[in-house]
Amino acid sequence: MQRLCRLAPRCVVAFLFLPLAFHGQTSAVQTYRAGLKSIAIPAPTGDLSEIGPDYRVLLEPLTPDTNRLIAAFTQADDAATMRAGHAYALKQYALVEVLRRAEFADISPGLFKQIEDAMATQFGTTLNASLKDQQDELNHKLKAAQGDSASAISIDKPVQLGALFSKPDVCAFGVIMPLSAKGVTTQVASGVILMRVQERLVYGYIYTEYKDDSSMRWIAKTSEE
Repeated sequence: MQRLCRLAPRCVVAFLFLPLAFHGQTSAVQTYRAGLKSIAIPAPTGDLSEIGPDYRVLLEPLTPDTNRLIAAFTQADDAATMRAGHAYALKQYALVEVLRRAEFADISPGLFKQIEDAMATQFGTTLNASLKDQQDELNHKLKAAQGDSASAISIDKPVQLGALFSKPDVCAFGVIMPLSAKGVTTQVASGVILMRVQERLVYGYIYTEYKDDSSMRWIAKTSEE
C-alpha cells in the first residue's frame, strides 16, 4: 500500500494534456467496469457525452502506461465531427481512469487520505520533476497512433493551483499547462479529481482551453459537481 501512495502522484502528471485531434462517436453508455465493480459515471456536464467503447481507444494515447482508460467524454459538436471521420481539436473534454496496479485493491478511508496527501505534495512542490518523461511518453504514443512526428507536443512549466476542494472520498486539484505543437502554444486548464468509489480508486480529469479566470472557475465548479 505504501507503493500505491508513491505511484499515485506519478500517474497524475500524465493527464495534464491537451486539445488534440481524435476521431470518436457519442454513446449512451453510463456504467463502466473497474476492479470487478460496475460504476455508474454520468457526464460531467450536459455538454459532454461519452464517446463509447468502440472509439474510446482513440483517446488512449492520453493515458499513461500506469493507467487504464474507462470513460471519455467530448462535446456533442466535436463528436458529430468525429463521426464524420474528420480530425478535430477538442476544446473541452473529460477522462476517467484507474491505476492498473491498484484497480482491484480495496481502498480504505485511511489509505485514500494518504493518497490524497501524496497528491497534494505532488501539486504543491514536485509536479515539474517528471514532465520531460511524461512528454516523451506522450509523443511516443502519438507517433505510434498517428504516424506523424511533426505533431510532437512540448510541455512548458505548469501553473499549479493546488487543491480545488477536499471532501470525504473525493478531492480535486487544479493546474494550467502551456502546450505547444506545430508552432502554436495553447494554455490548458485541468481539474484532476481523485475519488473513492465502492472501495476502488478512480481518477477523473476535466480539461478546457484556458482563456481567463472564468476557465478555471468552470474547472473548479465542474470538478466538484
